[in-house]
Amino acid sequence: MRFFFLPLVSAEIICNYDEPCLKACTDTVCDYYWNVEHRYSRTWRTKDYGLKGDYPKGAYRDFPVFWNKTTNSLDLIDSGISSGVDHIYNEDGTIKDPLDDLENLFFIDGQEERRAITINGQLPGPTIIVNKGALVRIHVKSALHEESLTLHWHGLHQVDNYWNDGAAMINQCPIDAFNAFTYVMRADNSGTHWYHSHYGIQRADGLHGAFIILEDGDEEENMSWIPMVITDWYSADSLYLAGTDPYRFGNYNGTRFTGPATRICNTEQKGFMTGVKMSSYCVDSIIANGRGQLRLPISEENPEQKEFFFSVGEEYHVSETTTKVQLKSIHAGFEYPIFIRSADGRPLTLTATDGRRISPEQGDGVFMGVGETWNIEFDFPLSEDRLEIIAEIIFEGLGKKATKVERPYVRIVILRDALVAGSEVKSELVPVYPDAQIPDMFDFESENDAFEKQLLNCPMTHIVDIPCKLVTEFQRDPEFESRFDHPPPSLLATPDRVVDLNMNFATGSSFNGIKFKYPDRPFFENPEDMDFTKCTKKQIENEGGYCTHLVEVEKDELVEFRITSAEHIENMSRRWQWTYHAIHVHGYEFFVTDIGFGVANQTTGYIERNSPVFGCRGGHIKCMHTVFNEQLMSLRRSKFGRQDHIAKNTVVVPAMGYVVLRLRATNPGIWPFHCHQMNHNYEGMAFALYVKDSEENKPFSYLPKNMPRCGDYHPKDTAINEESFEKENDAQQSALSIFFVLFTFLSINL
Repeated sequence: MRFFFLPLVSAEIICNYDEPCLKACTDTVCDYYWNVEHRYSRTWRTKDYGLKGDYPKGAYRDFPVFWNKTTNSLDLIDSGISSGVDHIYNEDGTIKDPLDDLENLFFIDGQEERRAITINGQLPGPTIIVNKGALVRIHVKSALHEESLTLHWHGLHQVDNYWNDGAAMINQCPIDAFNAFTYVMRADNSGTHWYHSHYGIQRADGLHGAFIILEDGDEEENMSWIPMVITDWYSADSLYLAGTDPYRFGNYNGTRFTGPATRICNTEQKGFMTGVKMSSYCVDSIIANGRGQLRLPISEENPEQKEFFFSVGEEYHVSETTTKVQLKSIHAGFEYPIFIRSADGRPLTLTATDGRRISPEQGDGVFMGVGETWNIEFDFPLSEDRLEIIAEIIFEGLGKKATKVERPYVRIVILRDALVAGSEVKSELVPVYPDAQIPDMFDFESENDAFEKQLLNCPMTHIVDIPCKLVTEFQRDPEFESRFDHPPPSLLATPDRVVDLNMNFATGSSFNGIKFKYPDRPFFENPEDMDFTKCTKKQIENEGGYCTHLVEVEKDELVEFRITSAEHIENMSRRWQWTYHAIHVHGYEFFVTDIGFGVANQTTGYIERNSPVFGCRGGHIKCMHTVFNEQLMSLRRSKFGRQDHIAKNTVVVPAMGYVVLRLRATNPGIWPFHCHQMNHNYEGMAFALYVKDSEENKPFSYLPKNMPRCGDYHPKDTAINEESFEKENDAQQSALSIFFVLFTFLSINL
């Protein structure tokens, strides 16, 4: 008698180190093997070098290439590696043309040798697609030469799994160069999420990717969906940007500046919206799924005349039966908000954000803050063969008067293809030539049909003359109510704790004047038992400073955060520091219950003072703290009180305005709460939400084994967490071994 062995637990390996991860995982256990390395743009990766030279064929080599305008071809730059070899050859001895090998060309936006960080050679990193409930193990091996790294799983709540959240020096020590670490997590909350480096501003080098968790009911007939990671992109890499940042070190109480700030724009070059600065940085390109096209002015005398770089684009092919295309859009960028719209003016529909379904909202474009995710749908009638979508930087123009200029953008092209079946999506790489000039197809200053249009998710009431529908006006999808682990807190319920927080630059990037100082070791035990730079009572209440700012709440408390982005209205020395901020919290989602705006001049449309709902405490000129008018807040609650506010994990705070967020503190741990604009966070605009579990002492009652080491941390050899994922998996494997032995014995004897 013969028995067939059926394993109790299976693990689907999606990719091995250096292999592309191209498929979704349909199993209950999903293993990814990732190699993290540096690559340089405008290069060609090949194994064929040396076929006719002095070096053996077979090793990966990246060769610089450039666009030859005379011959209209890509030429190999003399590498100097092997004299006399100026070509790459095919097996048959013919010269290999880089244009016939687009998948191995690494161009990003076409600029020369921009240092980037890739996973298995990919930028952005591999897309993770798993089913809800899957156990996901990501085995990370670092091939970075002089940098450490961590990966944060943005949008995953990591309940009872605090150690795998990936925030450097909060949850874990960084993974050092040429070391490895395995992240283990359960895909508990469905939707469009993402992952990214949480080490300095390393994310600016492309160390990020999509994390899609599917469940029943997500698919629609005749709809094709595409993960779309979009970012603003800069010619300088993260190490350069960090090294030239004038605000990072020592700048509390305004005492000194350090870096030369070579990527900081003059005021006349900065992007402005409603008279408010969007960022101090000079953006170069927009890239979508790692591809774009750099466009630079040929001369200062004629900035309208552009030089376009050769690049590689990606087109997406859908079936002939597709009638709707959904972009699972992720803003993984650095500083600037991004605006998404169709190229031909057709409307779009929002159906989900930050992993949660919402009642459909239709508009003519959507504003995405840094860190936000939105599922964006476009109708694609069967009579059409091409759909073109634009992702662009959002600002009215440059300088204090917002002089109109062309904004950086990228095209996302979807084509119909008879060879694609059902809801499947295939992509094709195409060369993007230097003469591919594209007109600026959306004119914010046009008054035609302005009042018939509507934009979505803006941190202002209008963009020029076009009205915006606000995030607080969106509603949860009632069909998906049961998917909330905890019901949304009532707007009218009295919170257990109210936390007022103001973001501004009174002492540099800060909350309430405090620049966050990361500890020199992670929080592997109760903060009361650790030695780190604790904030004093004076610093928290009055003085501000540079310390490790913890906001402590008790488990299960209902907490209301009132977050403002305000300067004192009479502090004209910082008038051009007014700006917007994208706020993100780890380990949680929150409910956005109110949003308020600075007051705009009715003639110019420019914001000229902060919201009347709050003011600077004591009229202090630095405005490190704000105080809300409780009577006006009560009136707003009674007027706008609803029970269907949408859940978010990232939201944009209006300039000189505020947002009110509520969450139930059910997930113990120390969770970063920060501005998601990278330099703001890196410079200190952050604090840590300490959700204290006085009964069970989670998560400090155990420590998983094999955590990376740093400082004076010396981990134990074995875990003492009986509920950890590794223990769970070990138990499953033990059961599997016993089962296999038993069946082998029976099969031999029977």
